[in-house]
Amino acid sequence: MSAIDDAIAHLKSADVEYARFLENAPRCTLDEPLHESELETLIFAIIGQQISVKAADAITYRLIDAVSRPVTPESVIALGQDGLHALGFTKAKARTSFELAEAILDGTIDFEHLRTLDDDAAVAYLSGMWGIGRWTSEMFLMFRHGRLDYWPTGDIAVRRGFAQIKGLDTIPAPEDMESMADHLRPYRSVAAWYCWVALRDETNFW
Repeated sequence: MSAIDDAIAHLKSADVEYARFLENAPRCTLDEPLHESELETLIFAIIGQQISVKAADAITYRLIDAVSRPVTPESVIALGQDGLHALGFTKAKARTSFELAEAILDGTIDFEHLRTLDDDAAVAYLSGMWGIGRWTSEMFLMFRHGRLDYWPTGDIAVRRGFAQIKGLDTIPAPEDMESMADHLRPYRSVAAWYCWVALRDETNFW
């Protein structure tokens, strides 16, 4: 069995509501790296910070139209911060994306080194970049590197989906979500993925 299959089996045995939900849910695809480059995954996560899926998609498609795929550090730098802003990036997101491209080219961000770090250290490594916080780091590490035990409680869609799966009357607060998923370790990323699936009409869950 693959790690994803192990995760699904664990969720089914550990949580009765997840077991019920998983009966008709698709197989988790966190073992299938998204996008055509690591930079793409990070920039698409940066675009998606604190805006709707529809707005994020529109900016993402504009970027792809402008530079084609895969999105490369060289193509981002060629656009420049002003060019990124013209595509719909906020000035802060344009700066973050531009500086990220520079950091990849000069070796400040080394994705091979990142793979050697444990989960907390990997988040800290990425979060050292200006404009990249915990959520963006976790999205990248889950969806590009396939790490299986992040629990992004700051993501409202995860909290809403969790409430839906669990049949809760209210959406849990981020601080409450931590203990509510302890029994889902070490596969909380997979549990989060299914929270997004529960809201499939409102999120592209990458």
